[in-house]
Amino acid sequence: MKKVTSALIFPETEPSIHGVAKLLIFFTALSYYLPTETDGAINGSSNFFTNLCAGYAPAPLGDDLYRFKRLLREMETSRPDELSRLFSTAKAPMAAGHARDQDETSAAGVYSALSKDAEIKTSTRYKERLWQARLILKLAEMLDRREMEVRQGLAQVSSVEQQVFASLAGFGEAETADLTELNGLDKLQRQKSKDNLPHESPLETSGMLISLRLKAWAELYLADSPDLHTLILASANAESGAILLDSYENTWRRDPKILFSLSIPAVNPADIEGAWDQYLASRNAFRSAAQENIEYFARFLQVTATSAGLPPNNREEISLLTKNVSAWEEKVQVHFPDPETRFKKLDFYCFPGISFAELFQRLYHVDGPIPANNKQQRPTALLAILKS
Repeated sequence: MKKVTSALIFPETEPSIHGVAKLLIFFTALSYYLPTETDGAINGSSNFFTNLCAGYAPAPLGDDLYRFKRLLREMETSRPDELSRLFSTAKAPMAAGHARDQDETSAAGVYSALSKDAEIKTSTRYKERLWQARLILKLAEMLDRREMEVRQGLAQVSSVEQQVFASLAGFGEAETADLTELNGLDKLQRQKSKDNLPHESPLETSGMLISLRLKAWAELYLADSPDLHTLILASANAESGAILLDSYENTWRRDPKILFSLSIPAVNPADIEGAWDQYLASRNAFRSAAQENIEYFARFLQVTATSAGLPPNNREEISLLTKNVSAWEEKVQVHFPDPETRFKKLDFYCFPGISFAELFQRLYHVDGPIPANNKQQRPTALLAILKS
């Protein structure tokens, strides 16, 4: 049942530690996409969640990797007005055409040559789409890191302000050390400081870019091997999940089916050195206590995913589902009793009769070439969204 309780994170290619920590309360393991085969987790989550969360490249660049990375280095140092030029030169290398003999008059020969040219053009367009998708995802990573630096800087300013106000209230004048503390912090110190830093670090790119980012991520999904696909797509960003739900509803004129919802403690193991052992011990203890319930949910999701219709809705199944959800809620309160612990909701949805490959092809008008074995998907897509 391990694959059943595993999930593929979307659309982040550098998942936040905070989001991963919450999702792992339910999921046995998580995976996520890397835009290229040499990418790694810059935020350190691969070391933090060893054997629990891992990234891989669904469509390696191979010989084009060097050219792609050189373009990225240009982008990192370019002005905004130069980005359009870089995008226009970002297409995948064009495949060399096959020159035809001018004296070629055979109808069969002409047809064969035209067919070969069409295949080359189709293959080239496919490579260009993947190339552009990787660029969008890499640009989104850059924006996420810059926004994180801004949030950390603002949080540090807020921390120093509170210290100054506390000093004024207690002693009538601010101490010089408080007033000069912020100015004396270098960039590294600010990043390491944990006073009043935001507890959440989700995907917070602007709304316009989230939709574009999701479309780019879908291109990689369609290029991935179906054998590597997990049963469930999961996101710690509610807006990304809402885009898929709304798109499905608007395109198929049907509502997504909500299966069940579970409370998830808003754990935040921000201090990697100190909090990791405590987080892991709490997670494992809870999952051990809830093992029977997790196994039930896994079976329920498996049956739903392999069914072309709605999930089991007979009276006995509904009673079992309600019983296991109630048991989960009781156990999560027992194992995370701290009154300061906040809880989020992990909502599970399905798209009856629609696989994720069909969903993305239809939503983003992808007309190929998509590997034929992508048609051999489970008939019903499952989606898990972490919400406030």
